[in-house]
Amino acid sequence: DVKYDWAGALAKRTTIDMIVLHHADASSCTAKDVHWWHIKNGWSGIGYHYFIDKQGAIFKGRPDNIIGSHAKGFNSTSIGICFEGNFEKEVPPQVQIDAGLELVAYLKKQYGISKVQGHGDLMATACPGKCFPMERFIGAKENSYYHFKEQP
Repeated sequence: DVKYDWAGALAKRTTIDMIVLHHADASSCTAKDVHWWHIKNGWSGIGYHYFIDKQGAIFKGRPDNIIGSHAKGFNSTSIGICFEGNFEKEVPPQVQIDAGLELVAYLKKQYGISKVQGHGDLMATACPGKCFPMERFIGAKENSYYHFKEQP
């Protein structure tokens, strides 16, 4: 678990109907790095709800019941997941993909979500990158992977 010092208030939400996938656009970074980058952008802190590193570790960002800051116009009803890497230039490691599929399956079941989008499907951006296997995440079915368990 990562502890964050939030730079501003976080707003609660009542609806979750979509998962939005992102890459960090950095070959090497941590959830804390992303948190500080987002504060420098003038946000309250990490805009994603989850961050998955290249070793497949899943880190919590914003709480699920808090509005994110990751896809303008879609933040109030979506969960944002960011993957360490720049998938315009590199292919994500299999362990990272597996962790992402596991998390997406868990979130779909937890919140009754059926829609999974790439950031670039919603806005003019290449995110999550041409090397990211988006079709695998769109087609992922609940119960297809081990369930994600939050750390105590």
